Amino acid sequence: MVEQVRQDLLADHRRHLRRIEWVTPGVVWAMDGTQYDMDLTGKIYLCNMQDLGSRYKFLPLAGGGYPVGEQIAEHLSESIDRYGAPLVLKRDNEGTMNHAAVNEVLREYFILPLNSPRDYAPYNGAIEESQRELKECLREKLAIAMSNPQNHIAAYAESAVNDLNHRIRPCLNDRTSCQVFFEGGIKPKFSRRERREIYGSIREKAERILSTMKQSGQAITESAWRIAVESWLKSRGYIRPHIKTKVSPNFSSFLAHE
Repeated sequence: MVEQVRQDLLADHRRHLRRIEWVTPGVVWAMDGTQYDMDLTGKIYLCNMQDLGSRYKFLPLAGGGYPVGEQIAEHLSESIDRYGAPLVLKRDNEGTMNHAAVNEVLREYFILPLNSPRDYAPYNGAIEESQRELKECLREKLAIAMSNPQNHIAAYAESAVNDLNHRIRPCLNDRTSCQVFFEGGIKPKFSRRERREIYGSIREKAERILSTMKQSGQAITESAWRIAVESWLKSRGYIRPHIKTKVSPNFSSFLAHE
């Protein structure tokens, strides 16, 4: 019973942790996969990516079967070629999102991975909200589809994303995601040299954290990396932490680490 009380207190503490406001477009992307039920016609799978600073949604990878790692890697690479590489990619600990082919794309472009803590999906809460928006908009379009929508699901998903990217949002000062993402001079650019230096700085900070820890193991190592990445982003003004008792869709957990 004592252990259960401790777990309840920890859960309540996590609900009141600081939240991140994603300030600058182009710095951090988030990626996640989701399943969409199409009534009697089966299920489709969506691999959704979003720029967190602007909420701009990239064209999702949509199809009848769950994409394998190579497909996700190719989709990620195509998005990078089209929009430019972010500095950080947030993702869950799901297997296909961490496939060797995906990691190779991250290494090729010097993109820093930022994985969610295990069994704590709210850490990537912004993309979770993005999934809800995409499904809701897709449902509206499929309800008035004139032909078998499953044969053209990619087109419907693209149309849904286009609508969402041109929706006026109060959290963006009544601008659209498209306006914010493509606004000139806003998105920072990082050269390969700068990316290597940033990685080295974050790696050094993570190692200093680990050197002070009495515990060891993969969970501790992953937690130290998350804290070091978040600390660097905060120091450069790319994120702003807030104390919030209710989580708005524009925020995700800041210090929700194990």
